[in-house]
Amino acid sequence: MTRQRPVSPFESVYFLDLGPAGLPLYDMPEFVESLVRGRPDPALMRRALGLLTEHHPILRSEVTSGEAGPLLRVRDRVRPPLTVLDGIEETYAELINSRPDWTESLLHAWLLRDGERSQVVLGIHHGVADGRSAFALLDEFWRYYTALAAGADPAPERREELPEAIDTRLAGAFPDAELDALVDAIAQGGAADAKPATLPTDAVGRPGRPDAARRFVCDRLEFPPRITDAVVAAARARGVTVNSLVTGLVLTAVRARLAPEHGPLTMTCGHGVDLRTRLTPHLPLSTVLNCITGLQTTLAVGHDDRPEAVGREVSGQVAGALARRDPERFLLAALRAGARGVAVPVPVVSYGISNVGRIPAHPVPEGMELLRFGGTANAPGMPPKIGVASFGGRLLVQNEYDSWTYGPEQMGPLRETLRASLTDLAIE
Repeated sequence: MTRQRPVSPFESVYFLDLGPAGLPLYDMPEFVESLVRGRPDPALMRRALGLLTEHHPILRSEVTSGEAGPLLRVRDRVRPPLTVLDGIEETYAELINSRPDWTESLLHAWLLRDGERSQVVLGIHHGVADGRSAFALLDEFWRYYTALAAGADPAPERREELPEAIDTRLAGAFPDAELDALVDAIAQGGAADAKPATLPTDAVGRPGRPDAARRFVCDRLEFPPRITDAVVAAARARGVTVNSLVTGLVLTAVRARLAPEHGPLTMTCGHGVDLRTRLTPHLPLSTVLNCITGLQTTLAVGHDDRPEAVGREVSGQVAGALARRDPERFLLAALRAGARGVAVPVPVVSYGISNVGRIPAHPVPEGMELLRFGGTANAPGMPPKIGVASFGGRLLVQNEYDSWTYGPEQMGPLRETLRASLTDLAIE
């Protein structure tokens, strides 16, 4: 029984402070939240949180030192902190800019209140969970809470064994010679490709930028079921998925704001890939673990390009990369390069796209109404990203960005372009 294991190389960037040379992922949280009409009981919330830690030993883990590096070690019991705060919108905007004290627990919770509305927020250390497993955890929390509110006594299986890290599961999936060849290519740097076009940044900081408590912005565009269904139909009529259509809308909207005015520009789209589905058999979403890696697609985007054509090209590139198993192959090669002291360049991304997919509405107790749910994760200097998801049949297009790097003069018009474009599609 594995109640202790090393933090894997893939996970270590979330647990080790690598300073300015590293990715900005140290101690990064993943937040998921539900807005409800009703007043959740803090005592029942604490019991439901306790059941989550019983069922998922990684949530009972602490990070400790080992001879070869940091270890995850399961504790017998953990009480995730629950903080009750007044206010919702402003309070949540500040909360997602905070960093919990993970030494007490790798899972934290907050209850935000404003009259008859309440917002339940879970914060999970990104080293042990990604967005997909975090939403599964939110659903599980509400199932426990709903059962407790009805007078039941849910008793999930208490688990003791830590799940293997995703890079550990993938070890041996490719021949050493193949990975070594990729490491050599990384070390040599390859041919100097044209740097993709990106929105202008202000690394020094501009006058009037928000303070640290409002640095990370989570800007939601949410559409009711009627418009959501119409957007889905419009995407199908164009022979693309909703995610591909939104990808095309984002890249063409960004291209329209970049010089020169005419001609194509090279743009790189960043994608998140869930490696659970790359395993045989697939790893269930209910396994709390960080399994997300990145994939980049590069193409030329012109001012007059149709969004569906751009989205279709990106989608085709992603399909080809998945068929070649590029995400897992390049992840393992990058980790091997790092272990050998080879510097792995951080990709330059024009915009990130996070395709969360369809998330069914989670249960709530009788007498309580679910108004919306969602989530966010951000860190200093990360490129802006668009999250695309369907939550309970409602389309969410969410722009997440570091406002110290990207200002409202850039993001405001982009948001309105996306809103207008999707609304126009729905009424065609």
